[in-house]
Amino acid sequence: MLPQTPSTPQRPQPHESINDLPVHQATRQQIFYPTSESRHFTREDAAKVFAPTLLAADQRIPHPELIELERQLRQGVPREERIQRAAEKMREEREERRRKEERRAREERERMKVVQGKRWEFRFEEVSVEDVGGDGRDPRGVGWRYGFPHEDRKRVQVKIPRRVE
Repeated sequence: MLPQTPSTPQRPQPHESINDLPVHQATRQQIFYPTSESRHFTREDAAKVFAPTLLAADQRIPHPELIELERQLRQGVPREERIQRAAEKMREEREERRRKEERRAREERERMKVVQGKRWEFRFEEVSVEDVGGDGRDPRGVGWRYGFPHEDRKRVQVKIPRRVE
């Protein structure tokens, strides 16, 4: 569980301080979970034991590419190939981000009609009557913010909760 660094006095290799690692709130409790010795118990299994919705430590860290580099190092992948794989992965992620941004901008242009005035920019958006829902209070509908009184201002409305959901 603790990082191990081989001792080489001529080239010391520091590693990160374990005191600075973030600890998830769900993992602060010590749990004894019985499992078979023949079964391979992974980090994903441990995360599910702590909380059903908790992600494994490898997926929660902010830089998963560092874990991938460490795995490749332990598999004996040469340094040049590791650097090449990391650069290719970063290039693919950059391209995917660019495609998503272009798609979002295109959808925004198609959805919103913009008319330039002298001092202001007017934006018109197509709205469907079905978007507001049965009571007309859906945030996607017209009149949600303006002209629709809140129920808590009425006289006979009960303002304190009567049950816990």
